[in-house]
Parts: sequence; C-alpha cells; structure tokens
Amino acid sequence: MAGIDHVEVTFGTTIRRLRYPITTLSDLCGAVGNLTLLELLTRLAGMDVRAILQCLRYGLLHEDAKITLRGAAELLEAHIKANGDASRVLTAISEALEQTGMITLRSPASGATPPGEAGGGPPTP
Repeated sequence: MAGIDHVEVTFGTTIRRLRYPITTLSDLCGAVGNLTLLELLTRLAGMDVRAILQCLRYGLLHEDAKITLRGAAELLEAHIKANGDASRVLTAISEALEQTGMITLRSPASGATPPGEAGGGPPTP
C-alpha cells in the first residue's frame, strides 16, 4: 500500500477519505478509552457503534477539522441508506488503520499469522 495515505468511502453521494496520521491515531485510541489498536479492532468487529463513530470522526479530521460525532453519525446513516449496511465503512476503517503501518490485518502469503493477530507476534512498529 505504499504511496496511498487514505481510503475512499462513499457516504450517500459524497466521497470522503479516511486517514489516520500517527498523532490522530493516538488521539483516537485515547478518545475510545485508551484502547490499544487490537482492542479498538475488537470493538469494531463487535459493532461497537461509539467506536465506529469515533473512528469515522478521527479518520475524517484531516478533511474536516470541525466534524463531530453527530456529523459522523449522519455520514454513516447516509451510507447505510444508500448501501443497505455499514460493511464498506467498516472495511474502509480497517484498511485505513492498516495503512498507518502500526498493525497488519491481512495474512501474509506464507499463511503465517500476522503480527497483531491471535497467535501472532506483537504488532510491528
């Protein structure tokens, strides 16, 4: 994913770009209760709505410094209305988090468990 620093997702008719610079990622982890990235991903997989909204909000701050949780909720609702569910948004959040280089979500071609996943080593810095 070298050279890509954001993931595009459509909210209704608006295309937005999720991006998590390291300082934003740190702020996000603090905003969701000082969770680690792995704990945050677990919350996302469990459909923790507040964690999803915080991820959206923080991922969009680089485009809209004034976005609120309510604004993130409105975008998510627009996406669900247009697409039927939130799965693409969750995928986009995961992909954008992976682009930080702080965590690996996809298994390498060798079939080994990547760092940061159950049974793998610690996330690679």
